Amino acid sequence: MDKIVEFIKFLKNSSFSQKIKDIREIDGKEEKTTDIPSFLSERLKEFLKNNGINSLYLHQVEGLERLKEGKNIIITTPTGSGKTLIYNLFILNEMLKDPSIKALYIFPTKALTQNQLKILKEFNLFPCEIYDGDTPEEKRKKIKRNFPSFILTNPDMLHMGILHFHERWRNFFSNLKFIVIDEVHIYRGIFGSQVAHIIRRLRRICNLYGSNPKFILSSATIKDSENFAEQLTGVKFTSISESSSGAGKRYFLFFDPGFDSPYNFAIPIITESLKFGLSTIVFTKSRKTTELLQRWIVEKDPYLFPLISSYRAGYLPEERREIEKALFEGNLKGVIATSALELGIDIGNLDCCILFGYPGSITSTWQRIGRVGRGKKDSIVIFIALQDALDQYFLRNPDEFFKRSCEDVIINFENEIIASSHLKCASIEIPLSKEDRKFYPESILKIAERGEFLTSKDGKLIYYIGKNPHREINLRSIGEVFSIIELSTEKIIGEIEEDKVFYECHPGAIYLHRGKKYEVIFIDFERKRVVVEKKNVDYYTQPGWWEEIEIISEEKHKKIGKCDFYFGTIEVTKQITEYEKRREKDKTLISRHQLHLPPQKFKTQSLWLEIPEEFIIYLKEKNYDPHGSIHATEHSIIGIFPVEITCDRWDIGGYSFPFHKQTEKPTIFIYDGYPGGVGISKKGFERIWKILLLARECVEKCKCENGCPSCIQSPKCGNNNRPLDKKGCIELLKIISESSI
Repeated sequence: MDKIVEFIKFLKNSSFSQKIKDIREIDGKEEKTTDIPSFLSERLKEFLKNNGINSLYLHQVEGLERLKEGKNIIITTPTGSGKTLIYNLFILNEMLKDPSIKALYIFPTKALTQNQLKILKEFNLFPCEIYDGDTPEEKRKKIKRNFPSFILTNPDMLHMGILHFHERWRNFFSNLKFIVIDEVHIYRGIFGSQVAHIIRRLRRICNLYGSNPKFILSSATIKDSENFAEQLTGVKFTSISESSSGAGKRYFLFFDPGFDSPYNFAIPIITESLKFGLSTIVFTKSRKTTELLQRWIVEKDPYLFPLISSYRAGYLPEERREIEKALFEGNLKGVIATSALELGIDIGNLDCCILFGYPGSITSTWQRIGRVGRGKKDSIVIFIALQDALDQYFLRNPDEFFKRSCEDVIINFENEIIASSHLKCASIEIPLSKEDRKFYPESILKIAERGEFLTSKDGKLIYYIGKNPHREINLRSIGEVFSIIELSTEKIIGEIEEDKVFYECHPGAIYLHRGKKYEVIFIDFERKRVVVEKKNVDYYTQPGWWEEIEIISEEKHKKIGKCDFYFGTIEVTKQITEYEKRREKDKTLISRHQLHLPPQKFKTQSLWLEIPEEFIIYLKEKNYDPHGSIHATEHSIIGIFPVEITCDRWDIGGYSFPFHKQTEKPTIFIYDGYPGGVGISKKGFERIWKILLLARECVEKCKCENGCPSCIQSPKCGNNNRPLDKKGCIELLKIISESSI
């Protein structure tokens, strides 16, 4: 009997069966192929034949034909459908006709870059090199002395090491005909907004040297891909979205641990999967969860130590490559990962995908599922729902899991903080001029009229006059990256973004790295370092904080029934004041400790809801706690927000006030968690009615008595989920949505 079928039979006949909420089988599908296009060179046809490829998928041929027509294309077929082959074949075909042609491949991670280099080298036709932060200095000089046909890089190196020194790349840019950007669905939020500016700067430099390269974008399935591609690059696109590749059968099992510990529930499922001989990948929603699962699995079954590893952002490059290699070669049988392994790195043939919590978006979910069952191989997907609003929503509505279309990918090209930083870089690279109107809207160029820029005497050119701006930009966030240093060895063991330092690495915090625990001793702000020492403790830490919100401007307003909804700009002040130590096994409180850290201030975009006084009077008459009802309503909206809007729960912030000094009413704010905003709350304002209905459904249908993480409790609440009133929340959502009392 097939080992996947045996494993499913075991789960259905064990104690796990009581927790199964849904089982689905999705049949495999036959591939649709056609002849290899005649316009491909004989050398490429020979290569394909030698690799057992005698025909191409229909969508691959469609992509080749659109490229032949001179179109910019975005390919959004599923993982494992041969997207890479489309652009490699076409570009190599053009190079065989004109060997002077250059191509630039951009990948979001170094691991993907390494993986794609191997694929290109298999053709053995034209030289290709990686140019990124790991490329030795001597190798960099050699590359610039004699440019290869292909340069593979990432947005960070393009920003810091290539565009900034474009004069040295003149010969490359003047012959650049193709730009490939892979895994573009990753470019959302802050990262995507930054990359959109880098691409405009790249196009300016190409224009300077007389080239106008075609763009080829590759992505997981996303909504409105042509529009997103245009936002990212500034040029028009044609989409290739209908996949004709084959697929094996997929089995889906939905589990609800209920009020049992999801960790205790998941650990035996993971270990049994490995015992049944299934190569398994477990996706978690946080770095801490990844580390805890790996640690507890190995504690329970020490023999699994060499067979299973954790994998997440923050690991050093050599650690990540070691894990990737072990997976590909089959030495590792299981990996517990964050979204860092969601991308198309070749990690071999996997059988089982375990989603430990809903990934946060449909796009991410299917990208993770696509890591198993490559080609025509059967696979199994296990969804273990957490006590979270999104997870419970899909448990109650499993059809939505399969039918719901992918979300919008949101970027904000006009974020003033990001735009200002990149305009400085652009003007250092090439002075700004009227010609830049084909790359930037007028609203962006107006930023250069401010004091940090100077205009030439003839008024035609604009220059930035400050210090080198390139080094001041961190593409993954707005802020810098801190190194995490072990005290005894003074070695760097990891990295953390500036906006996460106070939350995850405040003094006294327990930091997890590859299953080991470290206590944060102090933060060195001047040198951007967090100093830690190894500690063997049985507790974890969580911070507490308060917020102030000042409304700066109102940009949009609408009335729904008796409630006023606004969208605009706010200033958020956050002050982390304390942290708690809680026991790992049962979360009981051990102690509280005061913190004295500087406040964090930033301006961002927000939507807010002003609650009429008559609603509060009504809640009091019904003996509900108005403050607890408002607070719970805020949590319920944030918890269900990602069902409608592409974002992670941690991409948005929220705060509720029983009385706000500016609105003079009870007010709920839902805001973008990044300075300047990235468009998340703006989309939320447009769809707020649908979000409110989903929040009401979520809270009403939750079986708990007084509120739980599945409905109104939040893992990121700075007030430790106090006060909350579930019944009052239901009543408040009801009267808001029905506009009647």
